Amino acid sequence: MAFAALLMMRPLLLLIVISSVFKSSVATSRDPFFRKTSSVTSNLLAWRKDTLLSPRSSFMRNMRDSNTLTDGSNKAEQEQPAQEAENDDEQVELTSPRVTRSISNDDTFYSAEEEEDEDESWNGEEDDEGTMEMTSLLLDMRGGAVSDNTLATTPRGGGAKKKQVQDDDSTAAGMISCVFNLVNNVAGAGILALSAGMTGGTGWIPAVLLCVALGIISSHSFKIIGEACELTGEKDFKGLWARTIGPQTTYMVDSIIAFMCVAVSIIYSGILGDVFTPLLKEAGMPDIYNGRTSNIIAITATLLLPLSLIKNLSALAFTSILGFCAISYTVFFIVVRALDGSYKLGSGRFVQEGAASLLDAMPSFQKSSLWGFGFTSLVLVSNLGLAFIAHYNAPTFYRQLRNTNSQRFGRMVDVSFTILVALYIITMLAGYSTFGDVCRGNLLLNYHPHDILSTLGRLATGFSILFGFPLVMCGAREGLIGAADSCGFPALGKDQFHFPLVATMLAFVTVISCSVEDVSLVVGLTGAAMGAFIVYICPAILYTRAVKQVKGKDSVEYGKAKYTMALVPFGLFVGSLGVYMTIKEAMA
Repeated sequence: MAFAALLMMRPLLLLIVISSVFKSSVATSRDPFFRKTSSVTSNLLAWRKDTLLSPRSSFMRNMRDSNTLTDGSNKAEQEQPAQEAENDDEQVELTSPRVTRSISNDDTFYSAEEEEDEDESWNGEEDDEGTMEMTSLLLDMRGGAVSDNTLATTPRGGGAKKKQVQDDDSTAAGMISCVFNLVNNVAGAGILALSAGMTGGTGWIPAVLLCVALGIISSHSFKIIGEACELTGEKDFKGLWARTIGPQTTYMVDSIIAFMCVAVSIIYSGILGDVFTPLLKEAGMPDIYNGRTSNIIAITATLLLPLSLIKNLSALAFTSILGFCAISYTVFFIVVRALDGSYKLGSGRFVQEGAASLLDAMPSFQKSSLWGFGFTSLVLVSNLGLAFIAHYNAPTFYRQLRNTNSQRFGRMVDVSFTILVALYIITMLAGYSTFGDVCRGNLLLNYHPHDILSTLGRLATGFSILFGFPLVMCGAREGLIGAADSCGFPALGKDQFHFPLVATMLAFVTVISCSVEDVSLVVGLTGAAMGAFIVYICPAILYTRAVKQVKGKDSVEYGKAKYTMALVPFGLFVGSLGVYMTIKEAMA
């Protein structure tokens, strides 16, 4: 048995030897990853009390001393070095069943600005990921475990002394994973409705400017939610609301988020049935087995339920990549059809006399212009105003971003929304250049039923919605748990209730989507009103109050933060406009 254990230890011993050799070759390197990894391995081999008088040697001594500590002992925690107690930089707290230590990360001998520059050039994600993996490996080998990773900070203006960044290392998502998740969360079926916003006579240039402007505004409101989390140390909307407004009304924001996300889930569930039913019919499935209701139930039981049971965003990275690929294909095929002339009047093969009879409407460009702008442009404003919505998941993205802070979170949001704005502009202009004034609210309905690229586009849209569904369900689940906690039922958030809760929510969504084929009016009104509240009004209020509490009402930061309150009247305008447009379309 000992021999078998030795065989199992061979990869670890090889890793230690390679790492020690690696250290000797980069001893003078200032790169944080090399210094951390080599120091850990050299201390493991030396394992003496008085090696290297640096914060890292203190780190290894803390790990060695944990062997002599018993459960419940507090003596070691009271003997922290004065250097660590006075350190104003970030500290990493590792909690194991046997020892709790506060381990300094201040192991550099140059400025924080220089370290940040080097992190950007090297890729800080890999640095910290490699260090955490080595730390976890060492603790596991010695009988401990990394059960909690927190980041203790001291904001300059006061505020929270400790904030939980991630539940454990398995829930931490890298920058790229978060970008894919966020893009997939935002870009659903709404991307196909943007071309219809130009049919009222909105010119090409105003349409582009509106898309860019609303993308910037939505990106800013998303980022300030993360900044509010950093200032207060809170990790969800419930905590932010309780900290800045008051704990008595926290049920309001959680209920709004839950209700809105459930409404979006109902729309997504219905779209999945509408998309896959005709596709399966074209594939030759008999009608007796190919009903809209039966398809929705089958998709929910086999795909949506397992995906919705996933708790953390990092586990959804792969499905989000697939969803992004599906969205990219949809945009690609729309651009191809706009350039190849297949729907060009007079010469396009899908608008000839025989094929044109199957089209929903012939392309028309009577209202097309370069600079046109008027009251009808409010349709595009309404569509774009709620096309960037994913703010209900902003605290989750902030919490589960590896090595999270407001700057890193802001970069992730900027990259994501830049991609979204580019996708929206390309799709909107390509769709309008193909069909002009007859663009439908679902652009795919304009294409010829025998257009193979369009058929694949419908399939891609179905998969993009399928892979975006668990992200919406995540917002609904967290909102419902928060609302239940505010109403005196905190047990709903425990692990043993996770499966029953998700299953019950999916059952409710499935029943509604199967029994009512057109819920567009109620859901549209809900999405317009509550969406505007979550995207524009709530972030501005929470962020401004958080800055006032932490920095002070006379601070320069609060003076700048007050300008963010301009989002409140803007949100009221967008919400009212969305409600008006929804009622107008329903009456028409």
